[in-house]
Amino acid sequence: MPAHSPAPLDPSEQRALTSAAALTAVLSDAAITIPSLGVDWPTITGHYLVTLGRVRSDVADELTALLRDGLNARAQQQR
Repeated sequence: MPAHSPAPLDPSEQRALTSAAALTAVLSDAAITIPSLGVDWPTITGHYLVTLGRVRSDVADELTALLRDGLNARAQQQR
């Protein structure tokens, strides 16, 4: 019996999955985990969406600090 190969992914689905994986990896590098981060399949919007989900307030604070540090570093580079 021949092996069944999965159907190729829609380009927008592949992009959403790649984006979610990249974001998960970067957050992991910063020791931040968002367990509910994933891809929401198109329903009402007609688009694949990267969902961040819900996090505890301490995780939101860590994410805020990471983004602030990144924005500050970007501003320093642009000077």
